[in-house]
Amino acid sequence: MRRYHIETTTAPDVAPHPSRFRVKVKKHRLALLLLQELRHYGLNKEVLLSRPCIYGVFSGPVGGFAPREHLCVGCLRCTTEHPDVVQIHRNPEHARLGDSYFTAEHVETVAYEARTGTIPVRGAGYRGPFGGEGWDGMWTDMSEIVRPTRDGIHGREFISTVVDIGSRPPFLEFDASGLLNGELPQTFSLPIPMLFDAPPPSLMSRRLATVLVEAARATETVTILPASAIVKFGLRARAAIPLVTQEDDVASLAGLGFEPLMIEMAAWDDRFYREIRARFPNGLVGLRLRY
Repeated sequence: MRRYHIETTTAPDVAPHPSRFRVKVKKHRLALLLLQELRHYGLNKEVLLSRPCIYGVFSGPVGGFAPREHLCVGCLRCTTEHPDVVQIHRNPEHARLGDSYFTAEHVETVAYEARTGTIPVRGAGYRGPFGGEGWDGMWTDMSEIVRPTRDGIHGREFISTVVDIGSRPPFLEFDASGLLNGELPQTFSLPIPMLFDAPPPSLMSRRLATVLVEAARATETVTILPASAIVKFGLRARAAIPLVTQEDDVASLAGLGFEPLMIEMAAWDDRFYREIRARFPNGLVGLRLRY
């Protein structure tokens, strides 16, 4: 059995996202601290260039004089060691994101997932700066004991997400020789219960349609696209599910050049349904519903 996996790469934010915290550094006190260390430790670079943050907040060209707030996770190590130099505050701009239902924390989680292609895990099997061998790795793995079902996140447990698309009879019938007869299941399977829906007509373009088809192919799922767009842009792929309307896409069906896994009707029409079934006897036919 092959384990399903989606390769991910980091996608930077299109627009700047407000950081969760504000790092307030008293620059005159920081300068005084550096002078005291210089007098006490001399030119010991390991001490002079050390930073009270493993996340890199003070590792810029001028250190704490220009802290990189977007890297701060609020661990408070810096303000615990040097309370007279630095303080950590919540960023009011970040707190204003979202609303009473979709809070700033929800916005942050969605933005993180979109940026990294992963889910935020800060305990079970965490592989960030505190990950690795030793007491720190044991500390961050403690939540596995109380939440063992999360183990599938880290690849140590197989969790099937396969979903079948199509129709199945309530039971199977066999003839006297033991062969199946009557209505047979007509389905196809997707490894994940997810597909890409058709974008609004105003956004449809060759580039977007190509991206959707390639994304569906890479993730082994499907994307719904207008049949006319599939023909126009030459996107003849099993990952493409044509969305058809009786008025506009009758001719597009003849120009598809392949038999899709499924054809989706934008509205019901009995005659048009029979025409689709006659042209694609092995493909499923779905009906798009409006809510």
